[in-house]
Amino acid sequence: MRIGFIGAGRVGTAFGIYLKNRGFQLSGYLSRSLHSAKTAAELTDSQVYSNDVSLVKDSDLLFITCNDDQIESVARNIFSTGNSLKNRSFAHMSGALSSASLVCLQEMGAYIYSVHPMQSFADVTKSVEDLSNTTFGIEGPQQLEKIVSLLKKTGNNHLVLSPDQKTEYHIASCVVSNYLTALLSFGFNMMQSIGITQSTAISALAPMINGTIRNIIRTGPEKALTGPIARGDVETIIKHLQVFNAARTDESDTYKLLGRLTLALAQKEILKEKNKIEMLTKLLT
Repeated sequence: MRIGFIGAGRVGTAFGIYLKNRGFQLSGYLSRSLHSAKTAAELTDSQVYSNDVSLVKDSDLLFITCNDDQIESVARNIFSTGNSLKNRSFAHMSGALSSASLVCLQEMGAYIYSVHPMQSFADVTKSVEDLSNTTFGIEGPQQLEKIVSLLKKTGNNHLVLSPDQKTEYHIASCVVSNYLTALLSFGFNMMQSIGITQSTAISALAPMINGTIRNIIRTGPEKALTGPIARGDVETIIKHLQVFNAARTDESDTYKLLGRLTLALAQKEILKEKNKIEMLTKLLT
């Protein structure tokens, strides 16, 4: 199987290296950035392509790894050539979009899929390492054997999704990755407000962050929850809220929203005292 990529950003480059390291043959890369395509091609011992016609011709499976808003346009460009795509497969790697974004290619005889790695791609080298433990969300209108077979060869787990599940699936991915990053930044900013630099805050809080994540993975969020809300410590929450003055309304709103989510979680396993639940609910509203 010869595998090609349209898009040579972090996702396409990292996944290409990952496949090459596991014995797959790459045809090469096509990208709006010639520099990115050359870099990805060099790292994967593959070619740089100047047009999609040649890349499609040389590839049995083609991953579209450009931005989400460009995927349909890429598919239409390939469709516009009028060439038969029989026995060829196309997969985009968007978490938000279903394989329907590639439906015009199916009309030309191709197999179409969405294949999304449930992973954060902040750095190519680290992402290649992380891919070995990554689960993929896969979806498509035809049989999924080709993609399942590829993932079995790489040793990756997968979740089979239906098109109408993709949005909720992607929300979950965004919350545990993107929103978690924003949440941690909120915590770091609180430390900076009392004169502690971000780098020092990150170093100091890292053991707590790592420990919390390990506990969640080991026991689930309900049993891993600790802290003042889980204990029903009303006075501590009052002190927290007193920090936020009129100039910090956005921070106060964020804190209260997170507090309400935490309170709902606490009531599942830990906090059962109705009077404390009522007081905390009033404070956090």
